[in-house]
Amino acid sequence: MLVPIAGALDTSCTDLLRQPLLRPEIIRASSPDEPDDETSVNLLSAGHEQGRIEIYRARLHPHAPRRISSHGAASVEHVLMKSGQVTLGVDVVPQVLETGDTARFPGLSSHHYTTKKSPAVTHAIVGYPRD
Repeated sequence: MLVPIAGALDTSCTDLLRQPLLRPEIIRASSPDEPDDETSVNLLSAGHEQGRIEIYRARLHPHAPRRISSHGAASVEHVLMKSGQVTLGVDVVPQVLETGDTARFPGLSSHHYTTKKSPAVTHAIVGYPRD
């Protein structure tokens, strides 16, 4: 039943059933339960909707706001705090991210990163939908 609907909408069944990312998703560095005596690997985020990605490293100076306009419809930004602390403003509730934290949010929204007394380094991946 979904195949004809997806075909009429010129999309796939997977895309038709995919839940949109409406709010930032925060993964704290301390969240994974890791045994001290074992190597562990934790999947922080997964997706297959992107066709193109951009990878960024940013060093933010103390008390420096970095404003980013929209990356476009259906884009998703993933940011990993390499060092320091920033406040991520992407919706009504600002999120404080610290070293090791990861966030994922819709790139359609304008957003900003703000530092306090210390510099911060972030790594970000922006994913764009397939053409």
